[in-house]
Amino acid sequence: MSRSSKIYACFVSIVGILLGLRCTVFYLSTTFSGPQRSDELRQFFVLWVLYIICRCFPIFIRENYAFDMSFICGMAAVLSKGPEAAVALALLSTPFVVKRSSKKSKKLSHIFNTPPIKTAFNVSNFILSIYISGTVYQKLGGPIGVLSVQKFILPGIVLILSIIILNSAILLALFSLDKQCRFFSALFKNIIDFLPNIAASAPIGYFLATIMNMEGGEYLTLLFMLPLLLARYSFVLYLDVKNNYYNMIQTLSATLEAKDRYTEGHSHMVELYSEKIARKMGLSNRRVEDIKVGALLHDIGKIGIDDSILNKPGKLTPQERDVILRHPQIGNDILKNVQLSTTTHAIILHHHERYDGGGYPDGTKENELPIDVYIVSAADAFDAMTSERPYCKNRTVEQAMDIIKRESGKQFHPKVVEAFLQVLTEELASRRKAK
Repeated sequence: MSRSSKIYACFVSIVGILLGLRCTVFYLSTTFSGPQRSDELRQFFVLWVLYIICRCFPIFIRENYAFDMSFICGMAAVLSKGPEAAVALALLSTPFVVKRSSKKSKKLSHIFNTPPIKTAFNVSNFILSIYISGTVYQKLGGPIGVLSVQKFILPGIVLILSIIILNSAILLALFSLDKQCRFFSALFKNIIDFLPNIAASAPIGYFLATIMNMEGGEYLTLLFMLPLLLARYSFVLYLDVKNNYYNMIQTLSATLEAKDRYTEGHSHMVELYSEKIARKMGLSNRRVEDIKVGALLHDIGKIGIDDSILNKPGKLTPQERDVILRHPQIGNDILKNVQLSTTTHAIILHHHERYDGGGYPDGTKENELPIDVYIVSAADAFDAMTSERPYCKNRTVEQAMDIIKRESGKQFHPKVVEAFLQVLTEELASRRKAK
């Protein structure tokens, strides 16, 4: 960590922990002194247990990217008890959280094997996010305790958005100070990524708060969480199936590269660059995933090409070249009955088309194809130019960039060229800085 990021992390941690202690003392002291302290403490204890359970079982979307259901408990606490109670929950549950450190790791992380600054920063992030958002919610007239749908809707939307924005901003400011990301672009992406999950779980937090204020609500809350945990389990199964599907795609790609010794690692590099271009262009996660699958499978039709042609060390004859040119159609025929997206099928069939219409197999041009196809086409051409082949000397990154720039509007889509050159320029700058 840089010096500025360490100072920032310490500042956030100190402010968050002090605020957490203040809210915890305030909430517990008022609860103990109230006439219904036994009911209040029992409800708080139930929320505390549920909060620990939610934090102990995160859902890993990717290897080191996960979210949990603690937002639901935090929101329920704000709506039923106020922001001070939500902060107290976050602080008092932290010492008891034990969870996997990553998707594939069996190692458990907890307060005793995690750097103190990391634990303090993470809990402080949530404390500040939930307290500020909860306070704004109250200022806008959001009800606490007895909930009214009409009075809740507008303040509730602000509550949800505030939590997402503040939580992301506090974390990304740390990464930005450490030169790991660009703050505003990363913040926008984070909001887009998290918003569907948070928006979908927000009604559960609302109903949980409503149940908590019913007679015997704490017991109903425990029952209510059972189907929620079942839904979590079902979602984990869905992600496992999705990951297995992606692993199968990678296996198919590896099978092809085992057959074509001159293109080892090619599909992976095309996938890597295609994803970077797509994200630079601001495409949705769904489109990025389709592009990645198309990039991995774009040359799958070469499985149907004879090895003597595919691995020929010298120049191909016109007849042999005609055979090679058939690989997009062969790939499309192989996978025509597989439930891939329309975009992925288009990438497999048309990744050798040119923007000016001079490509194959159909000679399509300009906007007759989705820009996703042109993204993979540019990444494919770049990796081919910069890779060592027996029939062609590899070019440097700078030379390949010059060719791509010259071919803008000819072989390559101009918008793709603009994004790709930005990606490559940033990579070169990063390499020079590392040296």
